[in-house]
Amino acid sequence: MWNLSKALLFGIPMIVLGSSVGSPIAAEDMTCGAPVSEAVTTLPAPLGKWAQIICTDTGQVITGQEGWLWVEPTRHAIVIIPSQNLRMAGNETKIKPDPAKAMLESGNDTGKSYFTKIEFTKVKGEEFDKAYETFHSGFDQNDGKPAAYRLDLQTMSGKEIRLYMFDYFTYGWGMACSPDGCDKASRFVMLNTHEDPKKLPQPI
Repeated sequence: MWNLSKALLFGIPMIVLGSSVGSPIAAEDMTCGAPVSEAVTTLPAPLGKWAQIICTDTGQVITGQEGWLWVEPTRHAIVIIPSQNLRMAGNETKIKPDPAKAMLESGNDTGKSYFTKIEFTKVKGEEFDKAYETFHSGFDQNDGKPAAYRLDLQTMSGKEIRLYMFDYFTYGWGMACSPDGCDKASRFVMLNTHEDPKKLPQPI
């Protein structure tokens, strides 16, 4: 399992630098100590092909499934999606005050952060065209078009996170979005460590 301390932070809490969210730990209980009735513990298909929920000292994060590596290609940073609230302080990422903070400081494991919603929806038509236009800017316009999905997350603090993911079958891409639109600077690649990437056929 890769070291989360190699990751960076983009505009939304998505790519994390430092040990603020703790080290990943193996755990059969994917609630990570959160209330079973509230924490989402499974990923919908086909998100589970690329992603997994990992427990850290402060709660759940989502990152690449075993055999898949999520990388921000410019800075070669490992990508994770944390349920924790984060802020940048200089070159260091720290956890913002949120409903879990008091319980975390008291040593109460039920204060660990978690996701309350994980929805994965295939997109088509106008929504696909708008997201794909931003994502594919600067890439080869003759590339075959992938399947696209919208990932909607909500954390225990009520924070909402949205990404679009593009499935090229042997590899994939992700991109973070806000209510104001998507940011191509947030693009990251999802690499299958057991298979070389293959281009999709060009459109006819």
